[in-house]
Amino acid sequence: MLSSKDNLKRHLFFLWICRGRNMVSIFTHFRIFFTEITFLVKSPFFIMLTIMGNSLIFFCGLLFWALEHQINPRVERYMDAIWWGFATATTTGYGDIVPVTDAGKVLSIFLMLIGLALFSMYTALFAETIISSKKFIK
Repeated sequence: MLSSKDNLKRHLFFLWICRGRNMVSIFTHFRIFFTEITFLVKSPFFIMLTIMGNSLIFFCGLLFWALEHQINPRVERYMDAIWWGFATATTTGYGDIVPVTDAGKVLSIFLMLIGLALFSMYTALFAETIISSKKFIK
């Protein structure tokens, strides 16, 4: 008959083996997940969405600068307008640069709506990738 000390060693050894298999499984899942994410980021649709979104932000920043730089004391350089564009499109809205003119406010509303749509598409793409990677894991 085995002593309780030997029995404990057996259980600990079994747990150690199970833990090792779990680690292999976790690494396999991560490898599949990161492969899928890499495939997504390299896809033509993702690249097109990124280029179009960033181009739109830069263009709206240029428009904002043209509308506000002589009127708004917070918009001194084009980089200030770019900062405003990214903060507005991501709906962060720090409040450090706020439009003063009506045209600037309308442009802000437009960019906020476009930003919501753009980041919703990114979220949907990543969610689809996560769901499809779970199909490969099963």
